[in-house]
Amino acid sequence: MSVIIKPMENYLIGHVLKEYRTRLNISQEEISFDLCAVSTLSRIEGGTQIPRRKLVEALFSKMGMTPPSSGIPMNGADFKRENLEYKINGMVASANFEIFDLLKEYKNCSDEMDIFEKQFYIFYEALAENFKNHDDKNTLDKYVEAIRFTVKNYELDKLPVARLLTRIELIILNNISRILYSLGENGKAISLMEFLRNYFETGIVSEEEKANNYDVILFNLESWYGLASEDEKTLELCEIAIDSCCKYGLDNLFPFHIFNKGCALIKLGKIEEGKKSLEHSFIIMEEMKKYDDIKQGKKWAEENLGLKI
Repeated sequence: MSVIIKPMENYLIGHVLKEYRTRLNISQEEISFDLCAVSTLSRIEGGTQIPRRKLVEALFSKMGMTPPSSGIPMNGADFKRENLEYKINGMVASANFEIFDLLKEYKNCSDEMDIFEKQFYIFYEALAENFKNHDDKNTLDKYVEAIRFTVKNYELDKLPVARLLTRIELIILNNISRILYSLGENGKAISLMEFLRNYFETGIVSEEEKANNYDVILFNLESWYGLASEDEKTLELCEIAIDSCCKYGLDNLFPFHIFNKGCALIKLGKIEEGKKSLEHSFIIMEEMKKYDDIKQGKKWAEENLGLKI
């Protein structure tokens, strides 16, 4: 439920939202699409209505921004859920999917969840359950359920229409693409991941989001094209990814991009150049103490490329 307040009490949040929206030349229809009515947005920007925190978060997220830390009235349940989201996101970022107790606490807060909180809950529950049970079909159904809270007409056979997307929508679509590939729907998976790549390259995405997620999108694509023996495409994506890692100071996937580059070069007949890339990738992995990845990489190179490194 929205809280109605006096205009001066909500001047800041409404003014900031409208100021950024107009500077970016985004219409009210574009930013409110599937999130709220245009009339609701008008009241927010006019200072006569303030929404729940998750709507504010979604509206700013569509502009590639984090909402201001003040000016959004929150009750006890809002504060609690915000804190739980921070913990859940932190655990998942560290590849710790034991988040079921936190999700239960999130769901059982005193206030009923709004559509944005339901989207968060269903997506992260599905993510954790898939890590535990590996039931890809059920997970895909849950991801689609989650995305449809705010992308109402989403269909697996169609790409999302050209529009602004929130951070969690981008994350869910990325995971839908990965599950589709796991289920053997390679064409659909690659088309959706290419859509996300294009969005990150041409849409309104914050530098922080690019640093966190663009690299993963490129890695998925270069790996999938590599498995399909589209080696020129793989090499092109590896070069883009390596440049991106250098730009944003990322190191987690850096040696794996170099490994994929080496494989593509070898398959294109550039044997010595490719071997140097593979050796370079293993040196970096060793510095990062990724010994299992080195072992698997060397085994893959021997079995698939006939190289013993």
